[in-house]
Amino acid sequence: MNLATKLRRNLRRLVILLATFCMVSVLVSAYYLYTGSTQGLDLADRAAGPDCADLRVLPFRQSEPRTPKPIDPSRKDPVVLVFVESQYSQLGQDIIAILESNQFRYHAEIAPGKGDIPPLTHNGRGRYALVIYENLLKYVGMDAWNRDLLDKYCAEYSVGVIAFHRASENSQPALQLRGFPLSLRTNVALRDCCVNPRSPLLYITRAEVDRGHLPGEDWTVFQFNHSTYEPVLLAKTRPSESGGAQIIPGPQGLHATVMQDLGLYDGVQRVLFGHGLSYWLHRLILVDAIAYLTGRKLSRSLERYILVDIDDIFVGKKGTRMNVNDVKALLETQNMLRSYISNFTFNLGFSGKFFHTGTQEEDDGDDLLLKYVDEFWWFPHMWSHMQPHLFHNESSLMEQMILNKDFALVRKTTPLTCPYTISEQNHHPGIITSNISPKSYIKNEECPTKTLQKHSDFQENFKGKESSCLLAYSGVISGIPHCHTACFI
Repeated sequence: MNLATKLRRNLRRLVILLATFCMVSVLVSAYYLYTGSTQGLDLADRAAGPDCADLRVLPFRQSEPRTPKPIDPSRKDPVVLVFVESQYSQLGQDIIAILESNQFRYHAEIAPGKGDIPPLTHNGRGRYALVIYENLLKYVGMDAWNRDLLDKYCAEYSVGVIAFHRASENSQPALQLRGFPLSLRTNVALRDCCVNPRSPLLYITRAEVDRGHLPGEDWTVFQFNHSTYEPVLLAKTRPSESGGAQIIPGPQGLHATVMQDLGLYDGVQRVLFGHGLSYWLHRLILVDAIAYLTGRKLSRSLERYILVDIDDIFVGKKGTRMNVNDVKALLETQNMLRSYISNFTFNLGFSGKFFHTGTQEEDDGDDLLLKYVDEFWWFPHMWSHMQPHLFHNESSLMEQMILNKDFALVRKTTPLTCPYTISEQNHHPGIITSNISPKSYIKNEECPTKTLQKHSDFQENFKGKESSCLLAYSGVISGIPHCHTACFI
């Protein structure tokens, strides 16, 4: 009896131990299976998924090219209508900043929740060449009357629409856009963004890859079911910082963060962004989208001019000025930059009074700099490095300018290489020419001068001038409200 009791007790303990061991084994196996599969999926996604660098394997390739309706810019004014959430919204300010930096005319309105939109035509001509909505949902959720008016205007006058969707904590994970064969997945974390080389709107942006995590975890990706849509930017999902894995259906793991609507669905061309403008590629794509949707009416030339001014040549306390090695390094740097930028030349601002006022090594640097005088461009920086507005009369100012000019002639520098002069730092006040173009300088024509007091006047004076004037403008502003230049007469 005692033996049977002991056997039953031992058997019960054994069963309990076996059950406990099995449970622990199941939990441990499930943990490693889950983590291993997640890592495996990630590695498989990296290895087997499409590498953006190999642009031939990107999805969304169409068997037949789709041709959108040509943009006709002749029947509308080159003005952008911008609907912002408020005058203080960050994305709205970013959009307007890009329009202003490119000198595109625009009209900003608070996006109406309900109510009429501003007049779109005048005397049979379109008032706007493009419409931008800061909030995509405000555009999609317009009342039927205003939405019909806007869509008819866009279709008749070949006006495109750009809209942004910014997800928030309260955004639905999945959203079907009303009236469109397009759905959204929100609050997605992404990595490895690539540009679709087949996108027809690319102008400034090149089909390259930006590897790494995209900023934030509030991205929106687009899923579509119509041939009118063409992805512009694509990216892969990544685990969020909270550790949650995101599984979103998509061709080979790539998802569209910027989508182009070619207008084949309802006759209106659009470009939709799944995030704001904090991501640098979105800024480039926005500029390209504006150019494309306006038939290049609102676009800038791809040609760029770069001018680097170096002030205070010969100026400085002993021990802080340029020596022979510094001058050689300056010339080597210029030659290196010329391998990337044709005819790149440093523009040196000199103050002749301080020539040979350093140590012996620094005076040797002054001499070597003048030996290489023809290798650089030169502009006068005031003889004594004194601010022009501190002079009591015009004759004193002219005397200082003539001294610097005479120094340049004696030392065989070229005071008029760049047709402007900049006074020393702080305020940059002075005199500006009203016709400083390369042609007038080469002919040594007289430089009519005009004293300016306001930044707006300064900018107005440069409108319509050649590129050298714009370079002078960008070289002297530096964020100072009273920034003027002077020309030698």
